[in-house]
Amino acid sequence: MGKALALSPLVPLGAQLPLPAGAKPFAAPGRTTAGEPGEVARPEGYHLVWEDDFSGKSLNESEWFYRMDMKMSSMQRAENVSVRDGKLVLAMKQEDFLGMKYTGAGIVSKRRWQHGYYEVKAKLTNAAGWHHSFWVQEGNGFLTYCFDRFMEIDVFEMEETTGSNHNLWIHRDGWSSKQRNWHSVHNRPLGFDASDGYHVYGYEYTHEGIRFFVDGKMTHEIPATEDEYKHYSMNLWLTTIATHSDKVATLPAYDYYDYIRCYSKDPRAALPAKVEPSMETGDIIYIDNYDPWGFNMGDYWIISTEGDTFHGKNYYKWKPKGAYNPERDWALFRPRIAKDGNYDVYLRWPAGEDRASSVPLEIWYEGGAKMDNSRSVNQQEHDGEWVKIGTYGFKAGWNNLVKLIAKGPGYTIADTAKFVRVS
Repeated sequence: MGKALALSPLVPLGAQLPLPAGAKPFAAPGRTTAGEPGEVARPEGYHLVWEDDFSGKSLNESEWFYRMDMKMSSMQRAENVSVRDGKLVLAMKQEDFLGMKYTGAGIVSKRRWQHGYYEVKAKLTNAAGWHHSFWVQEGNGFLTYCFDRFMEIDVFEMEETTGSNHNLWIHRDGWSSKQRNWHSVHNRPLGFDASDGYHVYGYEYTHEGIRFFVDGKMTHEIPATEDEYKHYSMNLWLTTIATHSDKVATLPAYDYYDYIRCYSKDPRAALPAKVEPSMETGDIIYIDNYDPWGFNMGDYWIISTEGDTFHGKNYYKWKPKGAYNPERDWALFRPRIAKDGNYDVYLRWPAGEDRASSVPLEIWYEGGAKMDNSRSVNQQEHDGEWVKIGTYGFKAGWNNLVKLIAKGPGYTIADTAKFVRVS
């Protein structure tokens, strides 16, 4: 497996992250050079067990999800992912799509990986206002602020392609918990511009913690032993999103990945199973805030189980922090429509006196070609009831949705939506 790679320079990246008080450093890592000529060095004793060198004509959808969430200043689209000339290509575009002015791209592995060494070879584009990342977290690309966000590793996060963050998030009880640990190596200079050529970025995940590598050189380490924290198996993400719509970039622009490789100490290690959550696509579709498909929200909405009239296991609530912020003050339900038709749209929520009395809605229909923003709901009323919003023509695919706009006063509730095909 694999192919010969051009040798990348080994660039000193400055001081490592200071260790927390009382923490012991890792044992010094052994070094070895991979067997193929021209490859960079990587930690000793690892064997290649899986790779994607993007040699086909399109993405291998049996191994990857598309990132399709709305986050920050962009909506991510499967259409912005392509495979050309042996490279994964992630496009950044300025276009009107489901209420957003920009669209990004990304892929997420269907396999969840734990201890081992992982690397990508990438050339990133220095486009102002865009965020480029190779990162690791449970999920399928539809929601990043999910309730089961217990651990996250950011191998690189670049706003400017001359420096990168390396982060480890650990949330003992999910991301809404106050018991959280965040170790960050913030925006350290890379020693080169990542847009000038291909470089290799990797991380080693062991029983002791995380080590980060750039072009074969260990740059930082973050201790996090299994005695202190639970170590999770997580999905691999390669993504680009718009983060600052006030900046100007020449678009379209593209990030390129030559390969992604996964290594194990055991050359006969079995591959982790693919985790593919099911989704409803029939004539009646329920989307709960707890579901892995179809629900998306901005920023850190609050998980709640107050009352006994909510649908499913819990619900989200949010009260604006000042003026409406389009990056966080919303939640949406986005069904996967299997067949064109007219659909009745319903919402349900646990009502209360602290809820918003007028929650504006946006209903995008006809495959995203049309939008109705004339409707609103009073969430102080209709406790636990299905409230019909209207009937709309939906096109097959992902491009129809109902969006709740949190403009207060009071909490906006995101619980469940129902879509019923009527003709």
